[in-house]
Amino acid sequence: MDVQIQGEFIPIALVSLGAGEQIFCEGGLMVYSDPSVGFQFRWFTQGGMGSVMKRTILGGVPFHLHEFLGPGYVAFSRYRPGEVRRLDLAAGETVDVAEHSMLLATQTVGYNTFYVPGTGRVGRLIGFWMDRLTGPGTIVFQGHGNIITFVLKPGETMDVDHGALLFKDASVNVRAYNQPMGSGLMGHAMSFEALHVEGPGRIWLQTVDPSHHPPRTE
Repeated sequence: MDVQIQGEFIPIALVSLGAGEQIFCEGGLMVYSDPSVGFQFRWFTQGGMGSVMKRTILGGVPFHLHEFLGPGYVAFSRYRPGEVRRLDLAAGETVDVAEHSMLLATQTVGYNTFYVPGTGRVGRLIGFWMDRLTGPGTIVFQGHGNIITFVLKPGETMDVDHGALLFKDASVNVRAYNQPMGSGLMGHAMSFEALHVEGPGRIWLQTVDPSHHPPRTE
């Protein structure tokens, strides 16, 4: 499989598949393809029907994926400005990608999802979903705006806006919290939501909050 990142403002990932090579992605991401490329649904069944319904109804995450089978070429885009990155995963290597950020993955990559709980306060962060991807294989993902990378040592911490978290190693722990804006009752009432992340591992941040750019879902 060959992947070429084309374009700068709203890029695409152009994938050339050999005979029998297969990739998957969320629906609505294909821009164009070779007529020789096969297509089918991949139903999301991990965790049972209850887990799937919770993920779909509460998280707004589709309950199926799309699969493309070579030979031929197919191009994907998130239809938004932002950097696109490719990452090759070793066998057993696991990473977490913010929902609606993965462009595609090879068929050998294990796919699941998990929920990052919010703080539970009324009007505060309610939580969000991430894709959990396990190698071996190749994944391609896109951030909003530019992508910046950090490597955290064991026990090293950072505080991150929840809209900035794009990607992380599974070894990085993430916890939501409310940061008071000063002391007293007013300071707590005006607190803002953020994420506390702790190493070891890599994290990728995006410079644009995706809540200002709703994902394409058709």
